[in-house]
Amino acid sequence: MSLRGLRRWWRSLASASPYEEPELVSLDLETSSLDPATASILSIAAVPVRGRRIVLSERYECVVRGAAPVDREAVKYHRLRPMDVEHGRSPEEAAAEFRAWLGERPLLGYCIGFDCAMLEKALPRSGALLDGRRYDLREIYRRRVLQRNPDDAPSLVLDDILGALGVPVAGRHTALGDATAVAMAFLGLKFGPVATGASARRGAAAARG
Repeated sequence: MSLRGLRRWWRSLASASPYEEPELVSLDLETSSLDPATASILSIAAVPVRGRRIVLSERYECVVRGAAPVDREAVKYHRLRPMDVEHGRSPEEAAAEFRAWLGERPLLGYCIGFDCAMLEKALPRSGALLDGRRYDLREIYRRRVLQRNPDDAPSLVLDDILGALGVPVAGRHTALGDATAVAMAFLGLKFGPVATGASARRGAAAARG
């Protein structure tokens, strides 16, 4: 195992479960494509999850000026056109700024390995790596479902997870909307059903704005 891998493994020993973390940061990226070898970051959003709260007032957001051309099919989902990102931060600036904002807090995300790989690819060689703990919503959800019914075969598609947990879908396929949705899903798994009605509408509105 590499030194980098050992460092990540050692830090992971501090907490055996995401439910034991006092604070997590829910992260999402929008990218020019889904191929990590050729894709560029288009936007980054992250929201702290502290106790029972999603702290949108402390969120991190930025638009990134990608080096790779934006896939036309992908634009249908993330709605970020070349003209929308041409004045954004460079990938190196954005990744380094996010790393400084994150600090030592553990990360939460859907397909979090992809997002971290994209950020680490953009980090300057002299910059710190994302060596903290990482939790993938897919695995957290799968384990919770199998605890209740070992014979179940849950869908790990994000929309299916959100639907099963009653998370209101707002701002999907935007970095902030997806980061917030993942945070809400995690809180639903940790504390019980996600709020519906007026409180859910307020959360959805906050995710959009």
